[in-house]
Amino acid sequence: MKRYVIIVAGGQGIRMNGSLPKQFLSLNGIPVLMHTISAFNQPDLEVILVINKDYIQYWESLCKQYNFKNEHLIVSGGETRAESVKNGLDLIKNEGLVAIHDAVRPFVSAQLIERLFSEAEKHDSAIPVINVKDTLRELNENGGNSTVSRDLYKAVQTPQVFRLSKLKNSFKSEDYPSFTDEASLYESNGNTVFLVEGEEENFKITVPFDLVIAEMLLQSKKS
Repeated sequence: MKRYVIIVAGGQGIRMNGSLPKQFLSLNGIPVLMHTISAFNQPDLEVILVINKDYIQYWESLCKQYNFKNEHLIVSGGETRAESVKNGLDLIKNEGLVAIHDAVRPFVSAQLIERLFSEAEKHDSAIPVINVKDTLRELNENGGNSTVSRDLYKAVQTPQVFRLSKLKNSFKSEDYPSFTDEASLYESNGNTVFLVEGEEENFKITVPFDLVIAEMLLQSKKS
C-alpha cells in the first residue's frame, strides 16, 4: 500500500521568542526541519512539506545552502493547522496511508514510523501516545480544582497515520478548520482511533529549553 507523510511546517514559532519559526532554527549545525525530513527518508515513502507561503523561498535557499537533497514536494500552508493538512492531502490522488507529522519533532525513529504504518494498515488509523508522568489536576467551573488519575490519560504525539480515504472524508466537515489534531477530527467523523506506544525521544521542540535538550540528545547519540 502506498505511503505518504505530510510534514506540517506552517507555524510561526512565536513561543521560541526569535525572529525565525522554530523549524528553521539550527540544531547541531543544520535546521530542525532537515532533521525531521531526514527521519522519513525511506524509498517507499513520499514526503509532502506544508510550509508557510512567506517562507517557501527561504526554505529553498536553505536547501541550496546546506546541499539538502532529500526529495519532498512543497505546498503552501493555510490559516490553521487543519487547513495546512488539507492542502497537503489535496496533492494526493491515490489511496494509501498518510502520516501527519509535526515539523519540530525531529527525533521520531524509523522503528516507530514502521509500527504506526503497519498498525494503520490493519486498523485504518494509528497514533503514538506515551504515559503521563506528572500529577494532573482538573479545573472546575467554580474556580476550584481536583486531582485526576493520570492512569486515565495519555500524551499524544505525531506522526498520526490514517487510511487516506477516511481522513479525507473527515475533512469534508464544515468545522474542520477548528480542529488542532487530526485524530480528533477523524474521531468526530465516527471513526475509531487506534493507539500505539510512542517514544519519549519523540518530543516537540516548542520553547527555547527544548532546543537545549535536543542538542544534548544529539550529542549523546554521537558519543
